[in-house]
Amino acid sequence: MEPWISIVITGAAIAGYGLLIPKNASASKTDSSGFQGEAAYDQLLEDLEAENRELIDAVSEFKREQDATVDKLSRRIRDLERQMTEWSDRDRQAASRASAAAPTIASAQEEAAAGLAEAGPVAAPAAANAQGASMERASAKAEEGNGNGERNGNGEEALPSGPVSIRTRYSALLELYERGRSIEQIAKELNMNKGEIQLILQLARREDNPHA
Repeated sequence: MEPWISIVITGAAIAGYGLLIPKNASASKTDSSGFQGEAAYDQLLEDLEAENRELIDAVSEFKREQDATVDKLSRRIRDLERQMTEWSDRDRQAASRASAAAPTIASAQEEAAAGLAEAGPVAAPAAANAQGASMERASAKAEEGNGNGERNGNGEEALPSGPVSIRTRYSALLELYERGRSIEQIAKELNMNKGEIQLILQLARREDNPHA
C-alpha cells in the first residue's frame, strides 16, 4: 500500500471520529436537560400541592371560627329572648295584680262612704279622721292658717262644746272649692290626696243634705 493512501485513510478515520464526538455530547446534554426539566416539574407539583394544603387548612380554620361565632350569637339571642319573656311575664303579672286590686280598693272606698253616710253627720268627723295621718296633718295646717281655733281668756284652746261638723273642721278646703278651685289645685295647696279631698266634699254634701 502506498504511503499516501495510509495517510488518507488515517485522516478520514480521524475526521469521522471527530464528527461522532459532538453528536454524543449533544445527546448527553439533551438527556441532562430533560432530566432537569422533569425535576423542575416535579418540584412545581410539590409546591402547588403544599399551597393547596395550606389553602384548605386556612378555609377550614375560617369555617370553624365562623361556626363558633354563629353559635355564640345564637346563644346570645336565646338568652335575650328568655329575658324578654321573663320581663313580659312580670309585666302581665303586675298588671293582673293591679287589675285585681282596683275593684277591692274601689269597694273599700264605697263601703267607707256608705258607713259614713249611715253614721250621720255627728259621727262623720271621727270616721274621716280614720282615713290617715296625712289627712289630719293637712286639716291642722288649714285650721292654723285660717285661725279657726278659738281660745279662752287664759290663752288656752277651748274644747268644742259639741260635735265638730265637716264644714267647721275643713273650712279652708271647702272655701277653696267654693271659690272654684279644682281638686288638683286644692290637693297641691293643702298637701292632701285627691281621694281624701273627694271624700271630704262628699261628706260635706251629705252633711248639708242629710236626707238626700
